[in-house]
Amino acid sequence: MTHQTITTSIGDQLIERKQEIANNIFSNLLAAYPTLYAEANRTESLPYFEQLIELIGEGLLRGENNLDKSSQWGKEVGRLSSGQGVPLHMSISKSSLYKKVILEDIVLHNEALLSKEMLLQITNDIDHTFTTMISAFCEAYSEYAEEQLKISEEKYLSLSTPVVPIFSDLAVLPLIGQVDEARGEMMAEHVLLECKKLSIHKLIIDLSGVYEVNPLFQQGIMKLIDSLKLLGIEPILSGMRPEMSIEFVQMGINISSMKIYQSLNKAVENH
Repeated sequence: MTHQTITTSIGDQLIERKQEIANNIFSNLLAAYPTLYAEANRTESLPYFEQLIELIGEGLLRGENNLDKSSQWGKEVGRLSSGQGVPLHMSISKSSLYKKVILEDIVLHNEALLSKEMLLQITNDIDHTFTTMISAFCEAYSEYAEEQLKISEEKYLSLSTPVVPIFSDLAVLPLIGQVDEARGEMMAEHVLLECKKLSIHKLIIDLSGVYEVNPLFQQGIMKLIDSLKLLGIEPILSGMRPEMSIEFVQMGINISSMKIYQSLNKAVENH
């Protein structure tokens, strides 16, 4: 039999026996990772392994690596694993187990036909598929990490701009630290939504906790003030130190028409 004939035959076998091989993969995972897998998860896991075996079988059958499909499979499984909190190194380690089970099955059913050179070539072909999958794993984990970081940043930004009701129509926005571009955007959006939800008519923007003023901070504050006015909410400033007022004026920002108080207590007492 020629090399191509044997390779095609092995590809056919893998596709034909994908359910049995998928069950073997799961059984090996069950033994290797007992804290991650349970027998109850077998039914939901098998379709992914069957897809993997079919991809490899098609690759051997047609002499193609199915790189696009392999990458898609890797990303899908990578997203699933990362979402379940499985570490990346463990996902990569499990892919080695998949390959081991598949190669053992090939040898078991074709030992009499396989020369060392042919087995090496088939292993090399399968390695190409797994390399693509592992690359897709890494990409999926990276995307998941970025998504989680963005969610964490949004939560932090939301928590760092709390709107605190004082009276039925009055609330305080205590600002602490710096306001960069990202926080400025989130601040305006979050604060406006909170004011609308709380039916606030007046908002005291307390600057007591701000110790460094930069152009981004000033732009963020003025954007918030303008947006509040458009919604019919009166913005009030408190805790603005003299040097901060000077910096606002130097930036060409007119705050003379606004109510400004030296302390938050004064602002609350007068409203």
